[in-house]
Amino acid sequence: MKLKIKYRPSYRFQKLFRVDKEFRVIAPVTRRTVEVARAFGLGIDEEKAFTLFREFEVDINPGDIVYVTGESGGGKTTLLLMLAEEMSKHKEFMPIVTERNIAIRRNELVIHGVGESFQQALEILNYTGLSDAYIYLRRYEELSDGQKYRYKLAKALDKNAKTLVFDEFCATLDRETAKVVAYLIQKICRKMGITLVVATTHEDLIYDANPNILIRKGLGPEVEIEYFKPEPRECSLMKNIVIEQGDMRDLKSLEFWHYKGGFRGWGSKIYRAKLGGKVVGVILYTYPHAYLKARYEAFTHLRELSRKSRKSYLDYVNRCFRRLARIIVHPKYRGIGLSVKLIRETMPLLGVPYIECLAAMARYHPFLEKAGMMRIDTRPSEMIEYIYRRLEEMGFRLDMIQSKKHNLEVLKTLDKPVLKRLKKIMLKTYNPKFKRDAKLLKKVVYGDIEAMAEALKKTPIPTVYYVWKNPVYKEYPDPQNLNSQKN
Repeated sequence: MKLKIKYRPSYRFQKLFRVDKEFRVIAPVTRRTVEVARAFGLGIDEEKAFTLFREFEVDINPGDIVYVTGESGGGKTTLLLMLAEEMSKHKEFMPIVTERNIAIRRNELVIHGVGESFQQALEILNYTGLSDAYIYLRRYEELSDGQKYRYKLAKALDKNAKTLVFDEFCATLDRETAKVVAYLIQKICRKMGITLVVATTHEDLIYDANPNILIRKGLGPEVEIEYFKPEPRECSLMKNIVIEQGDMRDLKSLEFWHYKGGFRGWGSKIYRAKLGGKVVGVILYTYPHAYLKARYEAFTHLRELSRKSRKSYLDYVNRCFRRLARIIVHPKYRGIGLSVKLIRETMPLLGVPYIECLAAMARYHPFLEKAGMMRIDTRPSEMIEYIYRRLEEMGFRLDMIQSKKHNLEVLKTLDKPVLKRLKKIMLKTYNPKFKRDAKLLKKVVYGDIEAMAEALKKTPIPTVYYVWKNPVYKEYPDPQNLNSQKN
């Protein structure tokens, strides 16, 4: 079997792959094969030819999405193997990664499995819709089938693949998850210029895979091919998602999937996203924080207003601002743009000039900006910066400060003078809100390192400030990103 490669002068990189494939079989002489030959008038010693492809040609450009479908036994897997073999001879398609050469250990920790740094790992995982803090901390064997499929894609991206080849594409997934995965993979591959070749008996993924080339393979040499010029489009599931007002029951149904867990806010307003009667996303708005350094920088008139009258300032903020306090999307539906849809469609429903948000994960995932919010670049207070510097000097990692285990490991390496300095810092900055916090602080005073490890988890995480102005309120001042303008 050979694939013949021809170059077309009108396309610099386009390849014409020609496939001819047949199997020749001579049946062994046995009592039963002789009986078959007699019954059907066959020559038992004759060589039989079974043709899968006869002068089949397909044009593939680097970055194309190739979707192969058809009946079982038609030769889809054979075609994938032949294409992968021939593509490997051309640098435009190399390196090629298939499911077979993606090595994953069962106990591999997700956050450690990809990327050369924490930042890079989050970017790769977020690309594939694995954007949950608890998923980062799971082992591969603890993931669902859909999450495992996404993680395999993340591993492939980490190998800097130029071509991905997946046989039995999404065959083990339920059909909703399969559509999400198909949409995610084609979206990532197009963004990164990766060639994607998949084969499956299912045709329900064609819309979400959005292929450049569709190959339908029947039994024998029967094969059809279509070429498309695909335009970007949203996942097919988004057409059936309904966004409507919700309540605390909707929030509770999904709060398990938020890395901070439960929440109760003042003046809460909740909206939900439903798909087929099931809540798949929820967004929570509350009244704003009274004072925010970033808000002062975005709206310079507020500082002067607060100096003149604290009451007038608080009345203005409570009347004009709402805070986006939570947005939770079920892990199964992450990566298809549901967060953006929830934010974009619900912000105008609040009926206020401004919506603001303090977010930690937004540093790694720009969904708030995609939804239309403005990022305000600001530095933390001098006190917070001082705390960050001192903690890093002592060996703490800010990206791991929420882990008691990490904190304990570092604390056990510190000598008494350093522990004494750390205790002073914590006593100055730790603000107990509840009785259990006061008890914890008392243990910190006595130098209990277990208590210190727990209390360090409450260190403020570096966040980013975002704000959206409702275009209906034209008479209100626009937010200004002064720090960005200075840079």
